[in-house]
Amino acid sequence: MRYSFKVWGQQIDWPELREVWVAADRQGFWDAVWLNDHLYPPRGAPELPILDSFALLAGCAAATTRLRMGVMVAANTFRHPAILAKIAVTIDRMSGGRLELGVGTGWLESEHQAFDISLPDLTERFDRLEETFIILDGLMTAPRFTYSGRYYDIRDAAFEPKPAQQPRVPFVIGGAGMRRTLPLAARWADQWNFPDFGDGVAAFVPRVERLRELCAEAGRDHAAVEISAQFRYPGDLDAATELAHAYRQAGAEHVLVSFVPPADLTLPARLGEVLGSE
Repeated sequence: MRYSFKVWGQQIDWPELREVWVAADRQGFWDAVWLNDHLYPPRGAPELPILDSFALLAGCAAATTRLRMGVMVAANTFRHPAILAKIAVTIDRMSGGRLELGVGTGWLESEHQAFDISLPDLTERFDRLEETFIILDGLMTAPRFTYSGRYYDIRDAAFEPKPAQQPRVPFVIGGAGMRRTLPLAARWADQWNFPDFGDGVAAFVPRVERLRELCAEAGRDHAAVEISAQFRYPGDLDAATELAHAYRQAGAEHVLVSFVPPADLTLPARLGEVLGSE
């Protein structure tokens, strides 16, 4: 069983975030820390400050020694797959093999419009995401890699160095969609993350069952995919503990608690003490 938390890179500066991560690294309970990936805050006015996720993870890699880390999840619309692969491998090597690479379709229309980034329809975004995972895997594992798809064309590309983790950095796919997300997770995910934004454990259970069916159809052992669940901190330690227990009993192997900004930065340590004492 793993436990992790997300403190957003929104309405926080590097010294404060570094302090939270270093304290968690020393505390010893939390297994991983996460960020989201946005140019505009997904909650709140666009004028609110928000920092770059991967630059922050590079700082985390240098400031900590034990914690695993990742973006839940990176917007595929922001970066070409080869650029994302190079960023991921660099941070993985900086951290000594502690990166987990979450990638999603991208979705926040306002930030794409403001910064002149294309946001295709959802079908195309999923098609692009499928090609991205093919490219990420190929670049991280093959001596030279060639791929010709509908959206990306990689030609006899050398890609060095390889990640510290072998055969590649673990892939994380988040989302609850039955039609595209779960089949994609069954094929590529080392971790699938269920985001609880109101549907709760009742929606989690059938998706776990469906993911296991899809893994069997794809010829993968479902045990190869870590089952994780993410929920926003509900306002008090007891309620958070109860939710963590509920997801664990429902089949989660990994619980992620997201602290929505502006967050009380003492909460990760306090919740870690409660969960760790059980």
